[in-house]
Amino acid sequence: MPLLIDVRKLRIINVLMESGAGNVANSLETLAGLNAEVAVKSLSLVTPGDIPEDIGDESVFSATINLTEPPYGDFIMTFNEGTAESIAEEMTGTQVDGELTQLQESALQEMCNIFTSGFIDGMANTLGSSIEMGTPQLEHGTGRKLMADNLSHVRNDSLAVVLDSHVNVTDPGTEFQIRIFLIPDPGSFVNLIDHMDMDDIRTEELEIEDVLADVDDSDDDAEPEDLDTGHTAFEDL
Repeated sequence: MPLLIDVRKLRIINVLMESGAGNVANSLETLAGLNAEVAVKSLSLVTPGDIPEDIGDESVFSATINLTEPPYGDFIMTFNEGTAESIAEEMTGTQVDGELTQLQESALQEMCNIFTSGFIDGMANTLGSSIEMGTPQLEHGTGRKLMADNLSHVRNDSLAVVLDSHVNVTDPGTEFQIRIFLIPDPGSFVNLIDHMDMDDIRTEELEIEDVLADVDDSDDDAEPEDLDTGHTAFEDL
């Protein structure tokens, strides 16, 4: 039986992902001393089985963590080799000449820690809770194979929230292109969203008035939406 969610609650997913992305910039400044801005380019719902095909055979880096608090599931971040080299160079002050050095690989791992912890903490702060997680596992290889391996345990009725973002480091004028994949436990995620109202979300430090402006809480008769819908873009919700 497909999982259902009130269509109005899709806006909450939008806010959660944007708050996570926004907190990445704060984490970069606090932990790495980098002034940065995060621009969300697109946000969509997909079935996890479509992700390997979507990434294709490009050589990418991926960082994966398992969430041990609601919404549970998996968090995966991917970026291409060009972004990996830019991150390594920015963090170490050295040029990448062919393969990454051990120092540059360590810097890349540390940046992944900052990105992932910043994003998850941003979501948790908005929910007014905590989300426990481990250290992200950094891998390098063909995108299709990495994602197929990392998603092999995911249930058929799952969904994935995909965020494409650009991280602009303002001082040196460097841009990192990051893709975020949140693949939550279906039941836990729907339960979490279903029991939340927009008024429950902490917005005091978030500039999301435009995101919330169009929410119409007066339509109590709105039908829930079947989440088993394949690719459903909702950046304009």
